[in-house]
Amino acid sequence: MNKLFLDFDCTIADSVKTYCNVYNSYYKERKGFKVADHSKVKRYDLKDQCHLVDHQETIFSSKEFFKHLEFMPHAKEVIERLGCKYELVICSIGTLDNISYKSQWIKNNLPFIKNVVLVSTAVEAASIKMDKSSVNMKDSIFIDDHVENLLSSNAELKICFGKEFEWNKNWMGHRCFNWKEVENLLL
Repeated sequence: MNKLFLDFDCTIADSVKTYCNVYNSYYKERKGFKVADHSKVKRYDLKDQCHLVDHQETIFSSKEFFKHLEFMPHAKEVIERLGCKYELVICSIGTLDNISYKSQWIKNNLPFIKNVVLVSTAVEAASIKMDKSSVNMKDSIFIDDHVENLLSSNAELKICFGKEFEWNKNWMGHRCFNWKEVENLLL
């Protein structure tokens, strides 16, 4: 297993924290606004903290989101070290705007990663389910924060990343709560 597939949102990048911060900036003048606290998010759509957003892609597909997007703690340095042992592939899903901004963020912040698979959700409108199962991860390692992506993958070793949320609390396999744990497991 010399190939390592990495999810982007909530694995490499602290998308929940950034989303809440951008939400607070965008909606602070709106009636009914309450400050969103990223540490209290429980729902995948973030509606429990960001209740004024009609559709989460309003923020996830914005330039502002990617302008402020930060790495998860220790992600960049651990990923750089993993790159000495593994062929790294980032695998992520999003709208066309989201993956366009995401590819630029990856290019600017992780220029040593040359393999990126970005799956557009636009195809889902045509009644074709697009998920990470369409990516062949045979004989590889896959790290993702979402159980559905892990379960649908054919990766040999699947690791659920990060703290427990509604979308991953039932994972029974390997789990790494942070990048230091990933480093200890894989290096």
